[in-house]
Formats: sequence, structure tokens, C-alpha cells
Amino acid sequence: MATTDLTLEILTPQGPLRRDVAVPAVEIPGLLGEIGVLPEHEPFITAVAPGVVRFRDGASSARVAVGAGFVEVRAKGRVVVLVDRACASDDVDVDAARRELTELEAEAAQDHDAISAPAHRARELRRGWLEAQLRAAGSGLTTH
Repeated sequence: MATTDLTLEILTPQGPLRRDVAVPAVEIPGLLGEIGVLPEHEPFITAVAPGVVRFRDGASSARVAVGAGFVEVRAKGRVVVLVDRACASDDVDVDAARRELTELEAEAAQDHDAISAPAHRARELRRGWLEAQLRAAGSGLTTH
């Protein structure tokens, strides 16, 4: 690893998806938009929204769909992404994600009664996870 690289880890409760990957930069989905991290970035901790983590893995670009969680940028260029779930772009089941997103949207359209805040949050996290998988796989978000 060159001294100008970051060290990236993507960790989930099921175990690490990526560990000690040397990357020149990483983009992470934050609550208020994308967070770009370069070497010598100031340390910080912030929330991660469901979305796509982007980075270079060797000579190729890599995309990983992630659920909600946190990112910690540590001194000496270590970036630790702690999320409830993660899936490499090559492992996304696009048809299943599209089908589940369509079902979720139909369910939301028929939900005429007010739903509780926790139920709404769970639905939005589920929608975010499904959309993240489709973006990571490069399949867009068309559900029709």
C-alpha cells in the first residue's frame, strides 16, 4: 500500500465484506449527500444512509450497496464503514430487488391509514436498501 492510500473496511454484523483494501479515495452515502474521503482527511464519525460506496479496487472501480450505519474516518487514513448490511455489485439479484421494490411501492400506495413513525422509518430503510442494490448493480431504478 502506498503511503498516500486509504485503508478501507466495510463491516456488517454478518462479517466483513471488505477488509484492509488500499484505495486512493472513497465515496460514502451520508445522510445529507455523498461524502468523499481522500488521504489525510480529518478524522470524523457520521451516519451512513442506504446507498452505494464507491472506490477503486486495484485497476477497477468497485461499488458496494450498503444499508444504514456509520462511517469512521480515523487518523492515518483508515476508513471503517459499519453498516447493517452490504452487498458487492456482482452479488446483487437485480430481478429480486426490482420485484421487492415494486411490492413495497404497491404496499405504500395502498396504505391509506397513517402509519407509525417506526413503521415509516423501516419502510424507508427497506426502500433505500433496494434502491442501493439496483444502483450498485448499474441497473437503474425503473420498476415498471
